Amino acid sequence: MRLPFLDRWLKREPPKPAKPKYAPRRRRVLVTDEDDDEEVRPPHQGFLSDRRSMFILIAALVAIGLTAGVMLIERRLASTATDARADRPAQVALGRTLYRQQCSYCHGTDREGHEDWRPTTPIASGLSPALDERSPIVDRSDRQIFEWIKYGGQPFLPSGTRSQMPAFEFNLTEAQIWAVVAYLKNRWPDEVLARHELANKREP
Repeated sequence: MRLPFLDRWLKREPPKPAKPKYAPRRRRVLVTDEDDDEEVRPPHQGFLSDRRSMFILIAALVAIGLTAGVMLIERRLASTATDARADRPAQVALGRTLYRQQCSYCHGTDREGHEDWRPTTPIASGLSPALDERSPIVDRSDRQIFEWIKYGGQPFLPSGTRSQMPAFEFNLTEAQIWAVVAYLKNRWPDEVLARHELANKREP
């Protein structure tokens, strides 16, 4: 006697194992060579992290402060000067600016005077003289140059001679006039400046 259900059971294949939903990941192992001696770099440090940098910064700030203080003092002295000092940078700088504004039109940008002027040209010619080392003012004292600028050339010329030099008494302060004189002296060569100092010594 045959049993059909028994035949089907005998012919049935064994069940297949179920596949996993996700494949297992392989672990990555970091292999390091312990014998490899690598240079260990120190952490980055800022500019002001050491004493040397701090010292440089403080020294720079002190130098800037001193320079600014000296410049302020020099400018103060130039604005209240009662003499002409060719070794005062602030006074010479002020004189250079004033010369270009007030004097260069007649006496030239580089103090060369009128193009037709010569050292032998008479004062009555009306030509603006040079104010460089060729000028007759190098044999005049600081005070004489100052008064010539302040009052103009007319009061210092013989009667009947007309001067084209205007007076700057109301255009410039006395300190500014001294600055112009200091600028002129600063541009003269040493030998000419020494000759000029003899005129200062002769000043009563």
